[in-house]
Amino acid sequence: MISPAALTLAKEFHVKNSTATYIGSAPTILAALAPLFWIPLSRRIGRRPVLLMGPLISMAGAIGVANSQSFAQALACRMVMGFGGPVGLAIAAAAISDMFFQHEKGSRMGFNSLLMVVAPYVGGVGGGSIQHNENLGWRWAMYITAITYAAEFVLQLFFVPETIYEREVAAKETPEEKRTLARRLGFRTPTNPTGESWAKTFARPYIMFVYPAVLLPSFWVSVAVMTEVANTAGFALNFGKASRYHFNEAQVGYVFFSGFIGAALGEIVGGPLCDLIAKRSLRKEEEWRPERLLKLTLSGLLTIVVGLILYGFELEYGTHWAPALLGIVFFVFGQEVVVTVALTYMTDCYPAQAGEVSVVFQFFFNLMCYHPPFYNPMWIAKPYGAKVAYLVYALLPAALFPLCIGLLIWKGPSIRAKGALTWRGWKGQPAA
Repeated sequence: MISPAALTLAKEFHVKNSTATYIGSAPTILAALAPLFWIPLSRRIGRRPVLLMGPLISMAGAIGVANSQSFAQALACRMVMGFGGPVGLAIAAAAISDMFFQHEKGSRMGFNSLLMVVAPYVGGVGGGSIQHNENLGWRWAMYITAITYAAEFVLQLFFVPETIYEREVAAKETPEEKRTLARRLGFRTPTNPTGESWAKTFARPYIMFVYPAVLLPSFWVSVAVMTEVANTAGFALNFGKASRYHFNEAQVGYVFFSGFIGAALGEIVGGPLCDLIAKRSLRKEEEWRPERLLKLTLSGLLTIVVGLILYGFELEYGTHWAPALLGIVFFVFGQEVVVTVALTYMTDCYPAQAGEVSVVFQFFFNLMCYHPPFYNPMWIAKPYGAKVAYLVYALLPAALFPLCIGLLIWKGPSIRAKGALTWRGWKGQPAA
């Protein structure tokens, strides 16, 4: 919501244009780290209370941004938003795994990843128009964001029950008890039949970092999409008043439509194809191998490479905004496909650890998206910088594909059977 106003913030708070873009990009680091806290907490107190905490924290942060009198204050409050925001990102994949069967996960995970990928672009469109309005401005963009979080809290309070299902507990309840409003909207603390300590619960997410079937796809996807935040944070610089296009805040916001189009088209392909492959195996009564899904990442890789190269060359040589934004359409299309496929694959491999898998994915995704905004504006400002920068960004995932995804397509079942990596090799036991 606030990214299109980067140049306005730079002028008001007397900071460099490139520094002002940090208001959109810096909170990404907390999106990488916060799930390491939220997912274990949800295992102990339930998904529902954690989901309700997220929008309240983010709402408080948004109000703080709107009332900030310095760039440092605004950035600090944005970091508070960055702590609450990842709740939904982390919990969603776990909740989907709680609720749906194997052949249904693809389309649900695809819809989830669509919302995750498209959110910055929808926010940019709305934020740009709000900030261009003389009666509103960037502060009201944050007030409206806070109102949105409040609405999210109310909707989740009444329409999102606890998704953790414990068969032993449910078996003791009568049909009448299961249908009551209190049962649906109340808080149900998960039982702890094994007596697991809080320390062990909070150590769970770190364990999944050493499973190759989680580590390799998460790292590869993060490299493939690492320019996402640099692209969105950089729209104000590349298309705004100081660029060759001289767009105002509303027009910069409209630039974000390109990502929305790419994500919507990617969702048409990614999720349904995952379900189609799963259903086909079920019909043939074949032993299910999640690695069959990974071949779909090739289409996402191709469009990511094409999109990044087109975007970089158009920033360098282009005279019209349309070809550059077509590059963003291709890039986000590919991003939607690889995110959907990777999340579906990993949660299929380890359904009982879907929450922890999501933590690993979000960690790499947001960590790799965090650093490019700090140097990308300077890099593309150099002679031939945009062309070279985006060539590097495009070639990295292509070079890493054989080692990360190709290896799993080839030897995935045997790699999963060996379990977690240790300093001595493989343990020899898969995740429970």
